[in-house]
Amino acid sequence: MATGQTVTTGRQGTVVVGGVRVARVTNWSVNPTAGETAWGDSDGAGYTLRKHGRLDCTGTFEGKMDNVLQIYNHFIAGAAVGLSLYEGEANLNWRFPSAVITGMSITVDVDTQEPNGWSCDFANDGIFFTPAQSLNPTIGTASPAAAAQSPTESVPDGAAA
Repeated sequence: MATGQTVTTGRQGTVVVGGVRVARVTNWSVNPTAGETAWGDSDGAGYTLRKHGRLDCTGTFEGKMDNVLQIYNHFIAGAAVGLSLYEGEANLNWRFPSAVITGMSITVDVDTQEPNGWSCDFANDGIFFTPAQSLNPTIGTASPAAAAQSPTESVPDGAAA
């Protein structure tokens, strides 16, 4: 059985956009994908052969409205942002040096007529880093020099640097 020290709960998960911690985030998700090319020839012995193509990643992050940080003033469809999604520890994050906000929605409570929630959709623009790559930036990059040139995000409040 796993101990509390080995379980990642995400209870301290946060979203950092452009170095600023987004308040009142309730959840986030990422969807990494790879394009592929399939073919058949004499080398395949009757089986389909495949090679991966371009890597891509899309996702969503959601939260509750905050009167101090008016979220709809910061996330506009088409805006380019630097984005980090933390799983709870500063070294477990998905990092997008450049991402595009592809959509934003606000939820309104009809009874109170108050906005009470929001969600943003995003897509990466170029290279992105998985949690394993955040621990070792040279994994999966074209070269260690390319990883060294990627910008770093500030860590969320309460997380160790």
